[in-house]
Amino acid sequence: MTARHPATSTPPEPHPRRTKRRPRPKVLPAKGASVLPTHPPRRSRVKSVSRAELETLGRTLEWTRPASAAPPAPVHVASRRLHILMVGWEFPPHISGGLGVHCYELCRELTRLGHRVTFVTPFSGPFTEVPGVTFRYPGSAKREGTPPPGAYSFVLGPEGEVSDSLADYNDWVAGLKIGPDVDLVHVHDWFGTVGAAAVARRHQRPLVMTVHSTEYDRSLGFPNHAILRREQVGVKAADRVISVSGHLKQQLVERFGVPSGKIRVVYNAVRPTDRLKRLTRPDPIVLYLGRLAAMKGVDTFLRAAARVLPFVPDATFVVAGDGPEYPRLLTLAAHLGIADRVMFLGWVTEEERTILLGRASVYVLPSVVEPFGISALEAMVAGVPTIVSKTSGVAEITESVFAVDFWDIDEFASRIAELLKYPSLRTVMSDAVRLAALNATWAERARQTVGVYLELLPAPAAGP
Repeated sequence: MTARHPATSTPPEPHPRRTKRRPRPKVLPAKGASVLPTHPPRRSRVKSVSRAELETLGRTLEWTRPASAAPPAPVHVASRRLHILMVGWEFPPHISGGLGVHCYELCRELTRLGHRVTFVTPFSGPFTEVPGVTFRYPGSAKREGTPPPGAYSFVLGPEGEVSDSLADYNDWVAGLKIGPDVDLVHVHDWFGTVGAAAVARRHQRPLVMTVHSTEYDRSLGFPNHAILRREQVGVKAADRVISVSGHLKQQLVERFGVPSGKIRVVYNAVRPTDRLKRLTRPDPIVLYLGRLAAMKGVDTFLRAAARVLPFVPDATFVVAGDGPEYPRLLTLAAHLGIADRVMFLGWVTEEERTILLGRASVYVLPSVVEPFGISALEAMVAGVPTIVSKTSGVAEITESVFAVDFWDIDEFASRIAELLKYPSLRTVMSDAVRLAALNATWAERARQTVGVYLELLPAPAAGP
């Protein structure tokens, strides 16, 4: 067997009578010791490369990143005003996740560009007013004036079947009467795909579908087939599919059979606010903010905390969010012996999110699968040094974050400890992530979305 050589040395010339080297003894860490940043970050091993190639790699790469397509190029504003029938689900002020935020911000910027949006939802509001946006909904005295419930509890029955409420909503969407001024139909995720496909087909309008995540991601490979069928209906019927990351695009090609040329990548964005000001921090806070679901990898966050706390005992690890994993995570924190240094806050308000982001020293998003990760982008715009898993979409748009394999608990612990132990590193990274986040604006995402619309519409007639 050929011996391995350090990546920094030049491999020797092969020799037929080479003497076999005595193996070096392995030095194992003491039992219970954590792997922390007392040594340089581990790098991927490389096979048979020359010294020149290694030097080039050393100058250009800091850590390995997932391959991804280049982001879409900026496009110009449409030369005519469009009217979009947008089939959504939730809308502020009542939202349960990133889907509602995305729809609100996109509608807001589309109307600022001069376009009109008719937003279709099963709920009757109240809605945050956006000039240029008209709301349509079936309406019901039972649901009027109440916030939308959790998506899955509302649309799925106890056995995972599609509920009558979701089927009725899609039937209502399919029967909508739309005027000749509506240019196209745009549906978000799987809730309204059946109705959106039917109304677009009946009125002979182009159909665009934005996929924010897939059932394969949300279920970690054990999909609910009722949801999966509706996703398949949408991506098959759509003339263009928008995915929020290159990773998600690849999944649509491989698992759903969507032609690559039919998909456009338009990333999410975040809106800066003057309220996100850094606050004084007597003790460091490491923050996770999001749903407590299996795909989010919060157990990795807790296991990394157990490795960091012996070296940074004054740190507090905060878990903000709610979800089905809450009881298991609470038990895990007690089992790891860190229950006194971990705070589970449950669901937090928008004002509380602002306070947490202004107070945090480090933000961690350790998702097993993360189609994008708006919460990480919110942390970045607040100037919080951010660590994400390599499978997250946000890792595709910036090199200012630490990107770690979702399973590598030791690496998460090392990165967290580095940022807590070295204030100068934290300061430099804070400026870098904020600048990267500010370059990702909803205005640009709206222009890119309009560019997708224009691919499906006839070009305006040339003027005199």
